[in-house]
Amino acid sequence: MHSPAGNCPPRSVASAVTACIVLLLMASLFQLQAGDGPDRTVSTVSVMVDDPSANLVVEVAHGPAFDEAVGLALDEGAKVLRSDPVAGIVTIRAADIDADLLDRLSRTPGVISISSEKRARMTYTPNDAELSRQWGLDTVNAYEAWDITRGESDVIVAVLDTGIDWNHPDLAANMWSDADGYHGYNAIDDNFFPMDDNINSYDELGRWVANTYTYHGTHVAGVVGAAISNSIGIAGMAQVRLMAVKVMNDSGEGTDAYVASGVRWATEHGANVITMSLGVDGSSAVLSNQIRYASDNGVVTVAASGNNGASYVSYPAAYPSVIAVGAVDDTSRRASFSNYGSGLDLMAPGVGIYSTQGGSTTPDGAYHELSGTSTAAPFVAGVVALMMSVNPALTPVDIGAVMNGTAIALTSMTGWDTTTGWGIVDAFAAVESIANPTVTITEHPEYVPLNSTFSITWLVSGGDPGAIQTTYLRWGLSATSLTETSQSYTGTTWATFTVAGIQAPADNATIYMVAYANVDGTLYQSGMLELPVHEPPPEGMFAQFLKDVQDFIFNELGVFNFLLLLAVIIAIPAIALAMRPRRRRVVVQHVSAQPLHAQPTPAMPYMPPPPPPPPRFEAYVDLVGHEVLPSEMRVVEGTKVVWVNRAWAPPPGVAIRSGRVDEAGEHPDGMFQSGMLIAPGDYWSATFHKVGTYNYYLTGIWKNARIIVEPYAPGGMYASQQQAS
Repeated sequence: MHSPAGNCPPRSVASAVTACIVLLLMASLFQLQAGDGPDRTVSTVSVMVDDPSANLVVEVAHGPAFDEAVGLALDEGAKVLRSDPVAGIVTIRAADIDADLLDRLSRTPGVISISSEKRARMTYTPNDAELSRQWGLDTVNAYEAWDITRGESDVIVAVLDTGIDWNHPDLAANMWSDADGYHGYNAIDDNFFPMDDNINSYDELGRWVANTYTYHGTHVAGVVGAAISNSIGIAGMAQVRLMAVKVMNDSGEGTDAYVASGVRWATEHGANVITMSLGVDGSSAVLSNQIRYASDNGVVTVAASGNNGASYVSYPAAYPSVIAVGAVDDTSRRASFSNYGSGLDLMAPGVGIYSTQGGSTTPDGAYHELSGTSTAAPFVAGVVALMMSVNPALTPVDIGAVMNGTAIALTSMTGWDTTTGWGIVDAFAAVESIANPTVTITEHPEYVPLNSTFSITWLVSGGDPGAIQTTYLRWGLSATSLTETSQSYTGTTWATFTVAGIQAPADNATIYMVAYANVDGTLYQSGMLELPVHEPPPEGMFAQFLKDVQDFIFNELGVFNFLLLLAVIIAIPAIALAMRPRRRRVVVQHVSAQPLHAQPTPAMPYMPPPPPPPPRFEAYVDLVGHEVLPSEMRVVEGTKVVWVNRAWAPPPGVAIRSGRVDEAGEHPDGMFQSGMLIAPGDYWSATFHKVGTYNYYLTGIWKNARIIVEPYAPGGMYASQQQAS
């Protein structure tokens, strides 16, 4: 091993590489004499090591310098990935670069340059005839993203809308089909014919207009996935499969139940992304539950923020797990009609968007322009599809975080703001940021029974694609000591690997597991999986309670001690009852002391009995996930209000607190407060005796709500009080 030269720190120091790179960059350029005699030349070394995680490219001026550079690398134990003696280029694996080798190479006579390896891609420009009319592609940096990927056919985007005209020549090649040849589902008519028949619509004043031929769903589908480079029409954001899910009729109308059914159907039939260019009148328990189901199953949901120009985000975009999308015009300013507010995530092009139109029989199909947040949402859905094409292991949370973090800010404020969210979605930055290889453990049991065997599956994704030199699994009974290693595998990203027959210990423990992959010379690893090992738990809470009682009696307390304790418990109240003092019965005999000639006592005037108290009522507020249903309730005085944590969608522990919450924080007024509601079925109640308005909020999910108490009127319409205004 050669000792460090010059001012570079020793290899044993963790920061050696970084420090040496900084010194070399500060030096920038310097002169070296190469060799002796008549072949002596002067070489200028340019050092541009701006990415220590990348492979190193060394450029030399002549043969002796080439041999010296290769020899230095091999002497240091570094792997030479590529060598070209004619061009004088040597590529050294990034994992083997240290400060010593970098310094010695920079001092080698005849070395011209040392730099980090840069990825090269083709610059892709589609040949679609109307590409010049798609100003939105430049705005979201689609062309640069397409140099990385244009999408994969195994990624499915479900378009929940008025259906899709799958006969359109610019959409037909990218339509999804099931085994029977159907392209989706029609929730309106409950069949498998989701053709776009959106021939009617409403004008700006809300008046129904026949035969306007909007074809809303077909337009949205074109933005997401119109066929690219087919010499006709437009280019869609992602070359993926389009699943038609019809949840609105020919006038663009539907209900929350139709949309909820569409979300469930798309999730069950393999959709990776669901885009909803629609709005629902307020929060809906059934829709909220189905969207949560989709998210829990790895489906990314995207929706339009609304077209009222109002300071709130419409549903379903307002649900926390949905990516809410507003609209910008071709100057990157928020469109006047675009809703904004606390639930807004991203912006995308939404004014004068040119896309596919249904119903045409011409060879190239029909196209038209539409505006609205409905046209912005599919841009974002397309970017999600590109990301999942590169790295299918991404979760909805991962994707949302990446898109927010890479968005193009539209205001001087850093981060998020209420008017434009995180900014305009940036397709290239989002895809580029997740293009590197990723190792993800994808399948594992929730727990492992004692002394059993089990399997673990992991995914190596990303790359361009990347060559997997080795990938393997390591595990152990300590997070700091993974003592077991599986067989090693090879392949090309992305690829799935499984190790079966892993043996669990015979005692309660935790197995710690990490998957590794060496891709293109760089080692990547998954997050650590903690897998509990224990006996199978009994089914149900009551069964678990019985098991705990049984363990306590037979294993901890002992049967004899339990019987003795039981006898004492029974004896104590019996003894107390026996020792209770007896009361003597006392009879008091009253003798009138009234004089013989006393005046009679005047009769008391008649007093009618008091009126009966007003009847007691109960009203119920449902806590369903992150929603308070209803958020405003009107009751009469004396009503007992019960807040119920519903079993089908429990929040993760909330408390009811009187007062308000806003961006500045909590403002409790101290009138009432519950404890934490954690488990499904938990409830808390309070009785409201005084007329007035009682504001409250839920901690943890920070939702405001209120109870309005009105005067009690006998005979009034108070029997049904659970009405939300």
